[in-house]
Amino acid sequence: MTNPKKDNFIFPFEGLKHEGTIILLPYREDTWEDKGLKAFDEFKNIISKIALHEHVYVIKSPMVSYDTSSLHMENVSIHELDYDDSWARDNTLIFLKKDNSIRAVDFGFNAWGGKIDGLYSSWEDDNLLGEKLANMLNIEFYSDKNFILEGGSIHTNGFKTLLTTEACLLSKGRNSNLSKIEIENHLKEMLNIDKVLWIPHGIYNDETNEHVDNMACFLDENTILLASSKDKEDIQYKWSMEAKKILENETTALGNKINVILVNVPNPYLRLTKDEALKIKPIDGAKPRLEGDRLAASYVNFYMGNDFIILPKFNVKEDQEAYDILNNFYKGSKKIYQIESRNILVSGGNIHCITMQI
Repeated sequence: MTNPKKDNFIFPFEGLKHEGTIILLPYREDTWEDKGLKAFDEFKNIISKIALHEHVYVIKSPMVSYDTSSLHMENVSIHELDYDDSWARDNTLIFLKKDNSIRAVDFGFNAWGGKIDGLYSSWEDDNLLGEKLANMLNIEFYSDKNFILEGGSIHTNGFKTLLTTEACLLSKGRNSNLSKIEIENHLKEMLNIDKVLWIPHGIYNDETNEHVDNMACFLDENTILLASSKDKEDIQYKWSMEAKKILENETTALGNKINVILVNVPNPYLRLTKDEALKIKPIDGAKPRLEGDRLAASYVNFYMGNDFIILPKFNVKEDQEAYDILNNFYKGSKKIYQIESRNILVSGGNIHCITMQI
């Protein structure tokens, strides 16, 4: 194999039919309350809803200590592999397509910043996971381990346009040996992309260096859903308006004007409670989680397939607003499941972060 661009494999839009979804079960005590047990019901609920539409490949680490027998359901298979944490969006593979063939790219992973600002100090099992999954799924893959890239840091419209944030891809802990244009050219080659849309920031206090999948995503070829804030004094409002201006003055790779739809984050923003902070056990080299920390809650962090959407629910008034925006846009063509995901949020991500489409 040469590279995806030469082989004409494309990075497809998420909202199409999938071969399946990958989900890794949580277990780390420095990330998850009660070693993942508290979040397991949310994971199970998400798995059960996706399984109504497509196969779910549940990956279970030998470190998972709670009972998972309730996951033995139709359209779900359970496989055992080693990994350091359960953010399948970032430590698995990026899947590409040509006609009916699937290939993957196995990028390097260093826990969102390596020794500079990574979230834990050992990530070897995460970095080895992509190849193991490709072998398990019997999918050929391109190895690109010298280039650090997480799936949550990119979105595509499926028509050779990529969306990302400068805060993440230009961070010192990833590919600091490369310039912005060198990073862009590498993305074009390895993902068969013609145009990269850069916005400066993501969601404030997003510990991934502001992944784009918490901030903005394509709803279709020419429409981007962008997180914003009702509070004009909030830094999130400033960052979102900056992104909106950039995107509305940009075009896709095919030259089409971009339409931007805003969706508000919870207002007032959500914070980590004392009880939640106490139940996450800090260890050396891991990011501390402290009472009062601002949580990077966003409705953009949803997961979608051809006929479904799994949308975060925070039990605040903005839940309904987000539901209505997506339901109106897709005119009921995608079944929307709103699932409470507070425990996933507390651990640093949300529904899009724990899923990866094949």
